[in-house]
Amino acid sequence: MQQAEEELAISFALSHDLLCVVALDGRFERVNPAWEGCLGWTQEDLLHRDFLDFVHPDDLADTAAQVGRVGGGSATIGFENRFRGKDGADRRLQWNAAFSPQRRVICASARDVTRRERLERDLIEAGDREKERMGRELHDGLCQNLAGIAALSATLARKLAGRGDPAAAAAAEITALLQQAIGDARDLARGLNPVGLAQMGLAAALEVLAANVEALHPVACAFACDRRFPRLDPAVEAHLYRIAQEAVSNAVAHGRGSRIGVSLRLRDGQGSLRIRDNGVGIPRGGSAVAGIGLDTMDYRARLIGARLRAQRAGPKGTIVACLFPLSSPPAMERRHVRKPA
Repeated sequence: MQQAEEELAISFALSHDLLCVVALDGRFERVNPAWEGCLGWTQEDLLHRDFLDFVHPDDLADTAAQVGRVGGGSATIGFENRFRGKDGADRRLQWNAAFSPQRRVICASARDVTRRERLERDLIEAGDREKERMGRELHDGLCQNLAGIAALSATLARKLAGRGDPAAAAAAEITALLQQAIGDARDLARGLNPVGLAQMGLAAALEVLAANVEALHPVACAFACDRRFPRLDPAVEAHLYRIAQEAVSNAVAHGRGSRIGVSLRLRDGQGSLRIRDNGVGIPRGGSAVAGIGLDTMDYRARLIGARLRAQRAGPKGTIVACLFPLSSPPAMERRHVRKPA
């Protein structure tokens, strides 16, 4: 037993991950040196202080709920929250935790994923910029070229008709097809670069998105919105639009349903964005956000202080729900002054 304890103590001390033992009343009982290297807190700073006193205020409710579940015997894997460093700056930590029934304590490990978070944000922003660039090029390049060809085709059709040439009908048909292609290309450009979002607002942009989906795909897509839905921060509206766009795209590409509903509501002082389809649905029990597209949606939600949930909608279909604050979210690296008691 002594040898096992010594080996455990050495592993505890050498781990690069943040390791801790927390009592059921929420106070630290044991921490390893990695805490000081990552967050600046020494063992003396942390021991016997409340774990939740160091959690970002906006993450307190979710963290307390996770602690309660672990204390009840359910392990947690990959839970993320923001934790305050000694310098006042927040770090995003990813937690694994389990309950020890013999000692009646919670054993947990955390890894600093702040850099990964920044990289994800940079990738999202780079992807958005590329979509906007492609949208502009489609609108200013391809659409303009097609419009020029359509004008020439229309002129040719009129000349042929004036001569009584039977080829006039074919030229007119070409013109009509070109006009349809221009409309499709413009819809695609608007999807890649919703230039009107800042002017028209989120509700109007989502209504246009639903109309475009109906026009381009054999799917009924309806939009519903509460009256007087407030304008939000432009960055928040952009992320919510991209979340809806991704969810609708998934429903069209993978859901194989006939109806999609998009709604924007006010609920208990929060905003609610829901996308529901009547397709095949995600696998039963698949309530967690998973997959590349859903991961991106989840990350966008976290950037604006929102919570995203994707789950099966009864026997068929999928619901993607995003609850978000109506005010601008705090910056990811925000400093806060609340100090542990």
